[in-house]
Amino acid sequence: MRKKHSYLSYDNVKLKYKLGLALSGGGTRGFAHIGVLKAFNEERIAFDCVAGTSIGSLIGSLYCAGVGLDVMIREAELVQKRELVRRFWLNSDSSNIARVVNRLLVDKTFDELSIPFAAVAVDIASGNEAVLNSGNVAKAVSASCAVPALFTPVESDGKLLVDGGLLNNMPADVCRAMGAEKVIGVDLNHSRGSGTRSKKLTDILIATWMITTKSTMYKGEQNSDIVIEPELSNFSRASLDNIDEMVEEGYRAAKEKMPEIKKLLGIK
Repeated sequence: MRKKHSYLSYDNVKLKYKLGLALSGGGTRGFAHIGVLKAFNEERIAFDCVAGTSIGSLIGSLYCAGVGLDVMIREAELVQKRELVRRFWLNSDSSNIARVVNRLLVDKTFDELSIPFAAVAVDIASGNEAVLNSGNVAKAVSASCAVPALFTPVESDGKLLVDGGLLNNMPADVCRAMGAEKVIGVDLNHSRGSGTRSKKLTDILIATWMITTKSTMYKGEQNSDIVIEPELSNFSRASLDNIDEMVEEGYRAAKEKMPEIKKLLGIK
């Protein structure tokens, strides 16, 4: 039996529909997801299921485990880049991501989460999308976040898993498959695809990734009833600075959409 949502009030708004949340990838811009969740908590709107890709899977997993938003922010401020990537970035160990996540999840399995959750990855061996919803949550999150060339693939059940943004960067369709009747999507990079003039290898890899994921948003857009789009173009996708500002922008963007969301859900 799933546990009660420890971070939500007992008098959450009763909704007419089963509500899903799809959290996109977007590197460290994903801290904006925390601000989005803060806005929904203030409105006492709880989600029945969550699906996330890359950083969206990381924030989504913590939310579904009942981790408080203030705790997420505090932990994000404590994370050091060297914990995640090697000095020269390329081919860093993806298990570093799992270790950071496990500081809060402590080896939780999907069955132990308060809210049904799925992380999206890609099996690089077959080229197929992989929806991860069983076993160790932190390992699934590390697979969903394993950007090719930047992190090593994660081996699981005969698959070689990498970042889900290759095929499905805002997995609203996964929320539908989980039973959601209405889905709110959060797109961290709606201005993606602009490229870079930098000649640095890491900058070129990141720009290439962003151009690639531009084409993987189609399913997410088609399966979302409303998409929240924080303005994050001024923030780096690879920096651990400006966390509070990104959280605030996620909050602002969600509050801006709230009248439309309430109308969708039949909330007065």
